[in-house]
Amino acid sequence: MRFYKKLYMSPSIVDKRNRILWKLRTGRPQPTIYYIALAKNNDLFEICHSAMLKQRYFRKKENAPYIVGIANGYSAAIDLVSEMLLDVWRATNSYNVKAYFNK
Repeated sequence: MRFYKKLYMSPSIVDKRNRILWKLRTGRPQPTIYYIALAKNNDLFEICHSAMLKQRYFRKKENAPYIVGIANGYSAAIDLVSEMLLDVWRATNSYNVKAYFNK
């Protein structure tokens, strides 16, 4: 999996950043953590529970998600997505999130 260099995080977990990233990479359980990734289809983002990364599908490099945000809970993930969309709009005057996050 790949991470955005300026990873968006919920305020409640910013101080635990390194531990959470390590647990995501090694497949350790995190019951309340959701990740936000760029969608592979025409959608903007995908919000998924961290346990999804344990599936075999994500072990292949071409299937690995590009994670742009991590949140503590689903409602926090939705708030984080709205914050990301506002940042994209302010920077580009459009909602082309794939171009914004791949630069």
